[in-house]
Amino acid sequence: MIRLASVPALPDSPSYPDVGLDGIEAQAGPDNRAHAPPGTIGLRLTLPLCWREAWLGLPEASQLMSRVPTRDEMVENLAAGIDEARRLRVKYVAIRASHGTPEGILTGRHGYTDYDVLMALAEWLFLAMGERDQGFEVLFENTWHAGLRWNEPKLAEKLVEKIRHPRVAFSLDVGAWLLVTGGTQTETGDLRRLKNFAKTLGPIVQKFRALVMRRPANAPVASDLVKKVRATEDPSEKLKLAVQYDAAVDAHQPWVSAHLKELVEIVQPAYVIHRLKGEGASWAEKVRRQDGLVR
Repeated sequence: MIRLASVPALPDSPSYPDVGLDGIEAQAGPDNRAHAPPGTIGLRLTLPLCWREAWLGLPEASQLMSRVPTRDEMVENLAAGIDEARRLRVKYVAIRASHGTPEGILTGRHGYTDYDVLMALAEWLFLAMGERDQGFEVLFENTWHAGLRWNEPKLAEKLVEKIRHPRVAFSLDVGAWLLVTGGTQTETGDLRRLKNFAKTLGPIVQKFRALVMRRPANAPVASDLVKKVRATEDPSEKLKLAVQYDAAVDAHQPWVSAHLKELVEIVQPAYVIHRLKGEGASWAEKVRRQDGLVR
């Protein structure tokens, strides 16, 4: 099992001290170029929060994005990340398999299905990467927006079938899964739910190559933000409000329960990724403490 700390790989990123793990999961910037630190083992690519309408050429894309990219530009952006991963010789690339409009993120109601999102993503990735082995694993990561949420495990199987790539698997973000299934409660209760979920998945659990360790927050009341989204015609303002809500919920807080290792023993991932907020000494201490729970 390889233990990684997840950090931004941007020119202006703060300093992240060595925390004594096996390596780094670098988070690429918007252009999917990574200023990756030494010891980078995995690369998490960046997809826009809201992209499906642009990919499909739908007219409402102009209401959701301040500048609507072409399909060719979107393919070029994702292909740049694939090229960067080859250059860095990483062991895996993680791709967030989700999409959300500002109002959909705030209300949980989407005008499209999880299947719609995953099939559009599969087409996008195929055009950017093809079916050839690139020298690394491609790990689809779940989120709490529409797409790969693990509320319908059969959709994950359909995604693998559609991609037809020799090294496709999954990265389970435990915090995102908790948000999809009712939010966070007590650590003991949350871990019980996660362990039961892993035990009931069947053979596909073997494709959980990575576990992303973090805890979410309880969702704040979004009604005021929904009103603001509906009141503005500015796509960038709508997106800012959705990102504000997303950041409040997706808190990236550490686990403290000594039972965290039990989840790792059930899933048996190749990678355990500590994705926590903060920087400097306080961030390092949180990572070290959480890592001590899984060893």
